[in-house]
Amino acid sequence: MVSGREDEEFMKLGVQYYVAARSAVMAKLLPVCGNLYHHSLEMFLKAGLSRHITLDDLKNPRKFGHDLLKLWPAFKAQFATAGELDEFDARVTKLQQFEDIRYPDKVLALGAQMLVDWANPSMEHLYGSSPPLYHLHVNDLDRLIAKLFVVSSRNPLFFTSMLGALPHAREIITRDNPVADQLLPPPI
Repeated sequence: MVSGREDEEFMKLGVQYYVAARSAVMAKLLPVCGNLYHHSLEMFLKAGLSRHITLDDLKNPRKFGHDLLKLWPAFKAQFATAGELDEFDARVTKLQQFEDIRYPDKVLALGAQMLVDWANPSMEHLYGSSPPLYHLHVNDLDRLIAKLFVVSSRNPLFFTSMLGALPHAREIITRDNPVADQLLPPPI
């Protein structure tokens, strides 16, 4: 049975993973920053889906599990109007790749190229196809997260207002973030 509280708890976790992911980018912690962004997006998507889908189904790896490529189309079908989120499809696919390297076996077997950029995704063409490229574009992920609040009709300020008392967390979200003003209340 869906109780309604799952949505709020998933959103809180999504915000915390988001702050941790941006912090990890600033500390140049690769691939951990990608794993944290993956967890953040997973929580935000599950927040919306939990309104209609049980936690057991969301946790079930055959149905959704940690797979963004299963969660994303289900979320889009539930919340987005035609094409509203399509611009983020490639970013979600790239972010799913970080789940594949959460454990070191794939990197040990195939190697890895890792790229994080803030505002210029055009550098990707400089990298070959081998070893595999794992690429994060931070500002696209910022815009995606802000858009998820909008399409799921959730007020980001409700979930980020506690960050006002945490100046370090607030700085992490505001630094080089084109949508920070949408995600945080004005400074006091």
